[in-house]
This record gives sequence, C-alpha cells and structure tokens, in this order.
Amino acid sequence: MSREQIVRDTAYAIWEAEGKPVGRNAEHWRQAEERVATSLSASPDARAAKPKTAARKPAATAKPKAT
Repeated sequence: MSREQIVRDTAYAIWEAEGKPVGRNAEHWRQAEERVATSLSASPDARAAKPKTAARKPAATAKPKAT
C-alpha cells in the first residue's frame, strides 16, 4: 500500500470518528499525514527494542481481620 493510500485511509478514519463533519477535509488530511509520518519514522529496530508490557495490577492489600 502506498503512503498516499495510508494517509487517505487514516484521514477517512479521522473524519468518521469525528462524526463526518463537512468542510474539515484539509484538517483531517494534515492530521493523517502527521500520524503516518510519526508511525513511519519509527524504525523497525526502535519498535522491536520497546516491548509492550502488560499493565501491572496493584498489589493486594491485606484486610484487617474482624475480631
């Protein structure tokens, strides 16, 4: 898929997410270009070096025993 097609699809998704407003196509295109540039600028090595970690659950606290 070409970069332009990725930008087009991203802009369309932004447009849909915002409720399909009229007259915002230039802004959606700009936002899409930014997102694509950001995602493409991260090299595969950089993405591999940052493993995704699961969110940790807070440690369980002991409840005082009722006496």
